[in-house]
Amino acid sequence: MANDLKKMLEQKLQQNNRRHAAADQSVEFSEGREYCLIALDRLDPNPYQPRRIFPKDELENLAASIAEIGLLEPILVRKIDNRYQIAAGERRWRAHKLLNKHAIEVLITSITDSDMAVFALAENIDREDLSDYEIGLALRQIENIFPTKKKLAESLGFNREDMYRYFSFDELPEFIRTDLNSNPRLLSRSAASDIKRLLKKEKDTPMIDSCLKEAWSLLLANELDQTKLTGYINKKLKAFRENITECHIQSSYNLIQDTKKVGNIAWTDKHITVKLNVNAINAEQEQKIKDFLEEILKGKLTKV
Repeated sequence: MANDLKKMLEQKLQQNNRRHAAADQSVEFSEGREYCLIALDRLDPNPYQPRRIFPKDELENLAASIAEIGLLEPILVRKIDNRYQIAAGERRWRAHKLLNKHAIEVLITSITDSDMAVFALAENIDREDLSDYEIGLALRQIENIFPTKKKLAESLGFNREDMYRYFSFDELPEFIRTDLNSNPRLLSRSAASDIKRLLKKEKDTPMIDSCLKEAWSLLLANELDQTKLTGYINKKLKAFRENITECHIQSSYNLIQDTKKVGNIAWTDKHITVKLNVNAINAEQEQKIKDFLEEILKGKLTKV
């Protein structure tokens, strides 16, 4: 999926570049046609940047490379009032800050919000380490740019069903999303979709929250794989329900007819339950059972 998205974004970037180049030649030739230096403190990150974490060791390696051979490619920016937003190249900008440089080489271009979002996704997908959670956040950031989710999916080349898996992260409890902000790779979009579906199914189950927290703590401790989260929770819920049933049934025995079980009677702390196979009795026998029960109840009521 990452390779398909990468290919699609590369194609869209080529289309964008051709469109921007044509526009520059006829309208804004002076902007975006020459390299220039801009002070680092006049630059702001891409507002649609999907990446949550910039590993320190990677930035240090990049900074060392820039210090040794220089910046091979300027970063791409757009002008907003008296400042500049980075369309592509935030890691290079951050590396320059590590080197205590005062300015960086840029290419200024005119670019729309939707293209800013695509550039941010393309740059990160190109590195092939953007997590599903970060892609999900990026999709939420740019969805309002498009008239419908269908158009969003079409513009990015997504299968709509798969795109909605990315949106599943929004439906997860806050404690999970907090951990994902620190470690986005904890959960895939498929696992997030499975959890969302289970929470919807078990929304009225009292134990669901505690079971999910228990399973999540095991995942954080590397004792449970994310693909087995919902399976673990389902087993806990099943055991809980069986335990509740066993605790309430004080005694029971089966009803036998011609050596075959046709029902049972069970006593709990609140009820006596009689279960009979409908095929085991006829209408006359059914009426006799009703009359018998009414007589018993009348007798109890008389004593009271």
